[in-house]
Amino acid sequence: MRPYLLILPGLLLFLFFNLWPIVYSIYISFTNANIRNFPQPPPWAPEELKQARLPPDFVGLANYASIFTGPASAGFWNAVFWTLVFVAVSVPAKVALGTFVGLLMSSEKVLGKSVMRAFLIVPWALPLILSVVAWRYVFDPTYGVVNQMLYLLGVSKPPDWFVNKDYAYAAMVIIEAWLAYPFIMTVVIGALANVPRTAFEVAQIDGAGRWAVFTRITLPLIKRPLIYASVMTAVASLQFFLVAFLWNFIQLYDRFMLAYGYYWAFGSPFREYGLAAAVLSISALVISVFMILAIRLTGLMRGMYES
Repeated sequence: MRPYLLILPGLLLFLFFNLWPIVYSIYISFTNANIRNFPQPPPWAPEELKQARLPPDFVGLANYASIFTGPASAGFWNAVFWTLVFVAVSVPAKVALGTFVGLLMSSEKVLGKSVMRAFLIVPWALPLILSVVAWRYVFDPTYGVVNQMLYLLGVSKPPDWFVNKDYAYAAMVIIEAWLAYPFIMTVVIGALANVPRTAFEVAQIDGAGRWAVFTRITLPLIKRPLIYASVMTAVASLQFFLVAFLWNFIQLYDRFMLAYGYYWAFGSPFREYGLAAAVLSISALVISVFMILAIRLTGLMRGMYES
């Protein structure tokens, strides 16, 4: 009995701060909650206010029908498409960059690796808002380093990375790769630390080149940790929102699933909370299904180094 009493406070906190918001959001998705009827006045509010703000009506699957076939469907499917494109582009970029840096920082020929690793992990350690502000200066249309370099290369009119939707989307891919590569790098360095040095020594004796060593020895030995890191960073890309919000939400709200749900809750004229909850519920379902399929297809539950 005592063990259950010890875990009871943590269980209650979990239910209140995690499970209850999810259940309540799903309930809201079946109503017509908006700024005119939600939230409801508190019990001590005047009776006239209570009568003026009637509670939301239960509308069943109307919000979901609007998302799939109704007025909100075009924007939703556009957000789903571009979110998947973002995952397909950003994840390989993050994995390639993180793996390259991880291999470089594991090489015995690199001097001062401990200091360099500390600097390379900075994107992971900095607050996200500080990183986005720094990148906004980098991509500034007038004074930013990127546009100045493009101008020197002969581009007479460099793009506006904040106003143009396509260029803003491209900037998101670059920023996401910069933010996430320290995670991949750390996983690769940790995995390489457990690889026996004899495998590389034998390959050198046999005259194997660097590419052959990487593809036939290094990559197979770190494959499972790398797959785990890839799945985790792919899930993070599916949940991409805050950077786009801080960058220019108006231009990017229909390029990411979570941003599209946020738009209906706080950007639409009447703040359609019910529709927003439906969008975010579907997004959570998509992310959950992706996570389950990725774990099953990659066999991550069998153990990190099992074949």
